[in-house]
Amino acid sequence: MRLKASILIVLMILTGCFAGTKEQISSENHSTSANIQLTPVDLFQGEAAKFKLFLGPMTGAFKLEYEGNKPNASLDIDIWKNGQKVDSAGSIGDLFYSSDEQKDSKEVELIISVDTESIEGQKESCKIKVNTNSHSGSSLSTFTIPWDKKLTAHGLIQDTRPRSFTIDQPVHVFGMHATSSNRIHAADLSTDSLRNTEWALVFTLRLDEEHIE
Repeated sequence: MRLKASILIVLMILTGCFAGTKEQISSENHSTSANIQLTPVDLFQGEAAKFKLFLGPMTGAFKLEYEGNKPNASLDIDIWKNGQKVDSAGSIGDLFYSSDEQKDSKEVELIISVDTESIEGQKESCKIKVNTNSHSGSSLSTFTIPWDKKLTAHGLIQDTRPRSFTIDQPVHVFGMHATSSNRIHAADLSTDSLRNTEWALVFTLRLDEEHIE
């Protein structure tokens, strides 16, 4: 009996060690510490300026590239009013998705366009278009939200220089703000600056924990 009890205890200890090791490996595989490089893209440089008429002035683009473990990153579109997030306009999950299981998509280019629409007999709306391009292909996502026509002045909030970061915490990567005073101030993507906005669309990179297995 003592021998059987000793064997059972040893097995329980080994099982616990194996489970702990497996959990540690899984955690490492889905580490949030992957380094992300953001590089602004000038869409309308040179001859490409002719496309600005079609995309509209509230358009911007940037590339995201990661090093390390593949992050399960999502791009959330948040609505801010009077310096605080109040609602969500939509989200795009798994930005670095690849249909090729042997090769991750380490780089993705995002083109974002925000425009207002007015249809007779209906309330004005704001249409948000996000196009993602990678070696796996291209995907266009469209979101529509109500628009307050009192917001007459518009401005983009975007990086002008490359930067790198991890997404252990949400990171603001793009934005558009508006005011009803017909006056607008310079803004950046820091939380302190966004607190001074009257109304804003803020595009935020987050770790999508729902897709971690």
